[in-house]
Amino acid sequence: MQGAMKVTVGAGFPDEVGSDAPGEVPMSYAEAKEIVLLRLELRACWNRADRAGARLALARLAQVAGNDNELAAEARRWASRFEDAA
Repeated sequence: MQGAMKVTVGAGFPDEVGSDAPGEVPMSYAEAKEIVLLRLELRACWNRADRAGARLALARLAQVAGNDNELAAEARRWASRFEDAA
């Protein structure tokens, strides 16, 4: 039996030759799922105008993003939404 399939942000399908960018670290299914859940939480906070809940979710998203530029930019966009709504 094979191990868990890795999901890579921004990459093509695993069977495509050269689909992974150099130095790109594959994301596990659990990490991808956590990012999806954080996005759902941020949307729910936006709908409820819950800035306190959003701060927690944003902090976690920023932590998960690490050095991933796309996720870090997404966290900044979400943060600016909540700042603008104040």
